[in-house]
Amino acid sequence: MRRILFLWPLLLLGPPAHAELEIKGISGDLEQNVRAFVELGREACDAPQWRVNRRFRAATRQAASALEPYGYYNPDVRAELAFGERCWTATLAIRPGPRVTYRHVDVRVSGDATDDPGFTGYEQPLGLQSGKPLVHQAYENFKEMLQVRAAERGYIEARFTESSFEIWPDELAADVRLQFESGPRYRFGDVRIAQSGLDERLIQRYLDLPYDEPYDGRKLTDAYRALSNSGYFSRILVTPEYDEAADGRIPISVDLQPGDRIEYNIGAGYATDTGMRFRLGVRNRRVNTEGHRLDADLRYSKVRTGILAEYRKPLRNPRTEWMSYTGAIESETTDTSESDLIRAGVRRSRQFAPNWLRTASLDVNYESFLIGTVDDNSLLVLPAIAFDNKEADQDLHPTHGRRLGLELRGTHRAIGSSTNFLQVVGRARFIRSFGTDSRLIARGTIGFTAKEEFDELPPSVRFFAGGDESIRGFNYKSLGPLDQDGNVVGGSNLLVASLEYERRLKGEFFGAVFVDGGNAFDGTEVDPAYGAGLGIKWRSPIGQLRFYLAHPLNKSDDSIKIHVSLGADL
Repeated sequence: MRRILFLWPLLLLGPPAHAELEIKGISGDLEQNVRAFVELGREACDAPQWRVNRRFRAATRQAASALEPYGYYNPDVRAELAFGERCWTATLAIRPGPRVTYRHVDVRVSGDATDDPGFTGYEQPLGLQSGKPLVHQAYENFKEMLQVRAAERGYIEARFTESSFEIWPDELAADVRLQFESGPRYRFGDVRIAQSGLDERLIQRYLDLPYDEPYDGRKLTDAYRALSNSGYFSRILVTPEYDEAADGRIPISVDLQPGDRIEYNIGAGYATDTGMRFRLGVRNRRVNTEGHRLDADLRYSKVRTGILAEYRKPLRNPRTEWMSYTGAIESETTDTSESDLIRAGVRRSRQFAPNWLRTASLDVNYESFLIGTVDDNSLLVLPAIAFDNKEADQDLHPTHGRRLGLELRGTHRAIGSSTNFLQVVGRARFIRSFGTDSRLIARGTIGFTAKEEFDELPPSVRFFAGGDESIRGFNYKSLGPLDQDGNVVGGSNLLVASLEYERRLKGEFFGAVFVDGGNAFDGTEVDPAYGAGLGIKWRSPIGQLRFYLAHPLNKSDDSIKIHVSLGADL
């Protein structure tokens, strides 16, 4: 009650007064620059009247000066000032007048840069062309761009021998004359590497900075990125030593601090497909000085349990090529099948274009399985080739991106397998944003198998549908062709698609609606199953946590199924 009695006089007085500088006749960058120049706008209501008057007398001149960087040298500025009982107000009515344009623009580059493709087009810079409106900053930006470009290309002696910027307000014209002497282009000199733990020849291959090759600063950026992606180092410095340049060459210093050699990982999580899951992993980042590494994982869930290991070594170009030797012992139990698999294989991976990875592999799989009424085992000598493409503006939470994958694999009795088949699988996922608060996510998978005897195919190469990453509303691998007893035994073909729309609710929480459809099948009859529902998502620091309520629209008597998953979107 006391607080209310104390505040009521303030309420009677109305809202607090504030000073106002009104600017008429201009907008955008011009208005912002005038407000920044005119000191009157920074005076408060309680400022002394004499100081407000002094600022006001200078306002016309300051506003005119604020227009000059944009080419307006003859503006008409009319100012008014009024003092009220509680504050002052001022108005600037501005007519910018005619604008100065560039008349003569003469830019010349001499020296070795004359024949350098990296300087093509600099003689006719955008924003400084004859007839273009004058903007002072465009001139300064162009000069800075020339100097930065020269440094990136190894012209460390580059300088302006002439720099003339003349403005003729009465003629509404501006003349620019620049003479840029690049001097000689320097080359890469010796690369000095300070590190421990790895063969220096391996690091040289990561760097790709050949001695006596023309200097290019982008190569240093690429070298830093390659060393960072290698996973060997905790600190990386790649520095051009301009002060030590001699005989036309710039030495490069590379200072590397090794990261921890052994890394342990312990994790637990939950997904509807697998239930609770646990993982224990160990990684040896540097098995030897050649940069070989070893990864081993023990994984357990009620659906899938296994031990997986990979021994990986870099090849001639360690940035883009590596060889992997893999082994696994896995056991999977679903509503439709039981399978025990022993696998050994070799893979050669190569990045053959930006964001494209090609992996050629050869696996030997021994699988013992029970599916439907078939209790059997198989031996597959399985060559394959796979292509993967990922492009995104962010890794964890992209606003625009795509992921494309294509795999071709098959085998024949002639190479020691227990059956013959050829299989192709294609996958695609797209993300598009609408503003900052909504996204559309589309995904699809298509698969086809040419086989001799379907019953001889183990579960690991058959197609099933249903689950978190397939058709929500149905259990993991619960959809597909049936045998005579009604057991889901999988199909030789697959077609699954999904469309999901999400919108921000608050902060990092998003709501989603989705529809999934498709099935595993034989022949050409798809007989699709459909699921739809709602979701809540949280963008966590390690990926998106998704919680869905999904309802099967056909092929099931279930009402609502919960799906939970965590991970990146692509």
